[in-house]
Amino acid sequence: MIVDLEHHFRVAREGVEPKVERIWADDGVLQYSQGNSGADVGEHLDFMDGAGIDVAVLSGNLPNSLSMDAVRTWNDACAKAVSDHPTRFAAFACTKPAGGDDGFAELTRAINDLGMKGVHINARPGGEFLDSKALWPFYEKCAELDIPIDIHVETYPSGFEALKAPYIMSYVMARELDITTATVRLCFGGMLEDFPELKIIVNHFGGGIAAIKDRMDYYVGLCGDDTFNGEALISQDWNHYFDKLYFNMAGRGPCINTIKCALTCIKPDKLMFGSDWPPNFEVDPSGCKKFIADIRAMDLPSDDIEAMLGGNAVSMFGL
Repeated sequence: MIVDLEHHFRVAREGVEPKVERIWADDGVLQYSQGNSGADVGEHLDFMDGAGIDVAVLSGNLPNSLSMDAVRTWNDACAKAVSDHPTRFAAFACTKPAGGDDGFAELTRAINDLGMKGVHINARPGGEFLDSKALWPFYEKCAELDIPIDIHVETYPSGFEALKAPYIMSYVMARELDITTATVRLCFGGMLEDFPELKIIVNHFGGGIAAIKDRMDYYVGLCGDDTFNGEALISQDWNHYFDKLYFNMAGRGPCINTIKCALTCIKPDKLMFGSDWPPNFEVDPSGCKKFIADIRAMDLPSDDIEAMLGGNAVSMFGL
């Protein structure tokens, strides 16, 4: 079974282009809009059929500025798509993690009443870093509901001014470097120490974590007790927390080399296939189908390959 763990759903808006757009803005940064692409359920199914995807777990990637009414509208529309096609779709709920009681009430409704499988957030929910104590009540609610947290890249993360250039460096790199940082914060910042039962799925392979992990290991060894500026926030080696994380395989298009890199530090039972449709493979289901075939042709045990393509997701979500 092929399960797509990064498959973006939209609610149609008036006056918005139907397809993905990438446009240079006045501030000199290439900006991205999904528009109304992903709002037509039939288009989802056509892509999935063309690519050979059995089940897509729908997610919203909604901006922090969106109102709670808009969040509820998205959850209701997404739940209807799942209800209309229960063998093809599952869904991650949207909410405002730093939204207090209203955000928690909507998350509870989406899980308990709408049957959603987890919650999808950005890497800087409400403008907070993932190890901010302001998010501890959200993590406590997710632990209470016993749901996984799916963490998507922040579309326009602040703090990467050095990447602004008259070419696409910021668009390509900023969000990936940001979620690399978010992955390390998850491991060192104490969240998985205080909520060890939580399941966390980091999108886009954790950015560039495979390239930086050896350096982190080496310098933790060199710094020893000085790894933390003050009291340590974790009681075990940071790899204990890293090995708890799951990662989806989206955000790169047909990325066999990235998969090979990821497998240097992430076990196959922690990797989950993702297409990142529609921003990736928007009009190219055959390209996604070939990508799946290329994964199956990798020099790995067949059980590991099938786990990465769908088995890990089936186990986690009971699909």
